Amino acid sequence: MNLPESEIIEKAKRGDTTAFRKLVEGYQGFAYTLAYRMLHHHDEVQDIVQDAFIKCWKALPRFDGRIKFSTWLYKIVMNLCLDVIKSARYRHSKMASDVSVDFNLCDAKTSDDALHQQEFIDSVLKMAEQLTPKQRAVFILRDLEDVDMAEIGVILSISSGTVKSNLYYARKKMNELLKGFYQHNPLHEL
Repeated sequence: MNLPESEIIEKAKRGDTTAFRKLVEGYQGFAYTLAYRMLHHHDEVQDIVQDAFIKCWKALPRFDGRIKFSTWLYKIVMNLCLDVIKSARYRHSKMASDVSVDFNLCDAKTSDDALHQQEFIDSVLKMAEQLTPKQRAVFILRDLEDVDMAEIGVILSISSGTVKSNLYYARKKMNELLKGFYQHNPLHEL
């Protein structure tokens, strides 16, 4: 039996763990993708997603439905990611990982195109780490997650003008970084 999301949310608000499990199952990939794009570290991302759903469960009785559930969850995940980015522990682990070399062994069936596409995506995410936390959040939400501008303002609790300004500067910086990437890696194409 498939219930509308609004009914599942109402059941979960009343403490129905089965209904909440359906929400988790439905949004777990969504939360993981956003957190991964922000942090780019699997272990940190798993912690963020778990923390986000714990916070969600605890705050769910106060969820009033004036915004979409997905927007509310985005906000929780994004705030947790921004907290991690600002923490000294994250900056220290980033410095250590930037020094280490990561070898990925590919399956023989992996096509060159898929490999190049994944390398490009990883490069874009790595470049996005050079943006300010707010710029990175706006860039990822708008250009990678395709969230509309008004919803980004709600998620990040900023005005539409601030969203636009951060997106402008993020895109400008990413454009510079991508030009440098292609100058050093001329074989990569979109």
